[in-house]
Amino acid sequence: MSIVNVRAAFETAINTAVLNADDTVTIVFDNMPFTTPGNTKKYVMVNLDFTQSTNQSQGEAVKYYAGTIRCAVMTPSNKGSAAASAISESVITGLISVNANNYTDTFSVTPRVTEISGPSSVVTDDQSHFMSVINCDFTANA
Repeated sequence: MSIVNVRAAFETAINTAVLNADDTVTIVFDNMPFTTPGNTKKYVMVNLDFTQSTNQSQGEAVKYYAGTIRCAVMTPSNKGSAAASAISESVITGLISVNANNYTDTFSVTPRVTEISGPSSVVTDDQSHFMSVINCDFTANA
């Protein structure tokens, strides 16, 4: 169940930070059903991909996980970038919250994120939403 706990640690951190900043934002994780919200809705799509899962055999067995978190912040088009910036900031706050000295590791996985890139704007014509993308790598032990 360690993979489940790793995912839950990051999902909880992102969910808490975003909803504390703006409870009108819908957060969708890649492991749950999703229907695209209407043109006026703000939402964040979160993908968590594991790139490494090892059980180290030296000494006491330790599970080590690494991967990438990608967050797509979606805000209504033609409304300016303020909403996207504010939501992006709350996503970043959630991601880095796991690195804080006072973080309570309720999932017992020691989650950490490294450098965060973005938000990078993805602009396409005739789309209902403006997209900003935030990426970071993560590690966790269990």
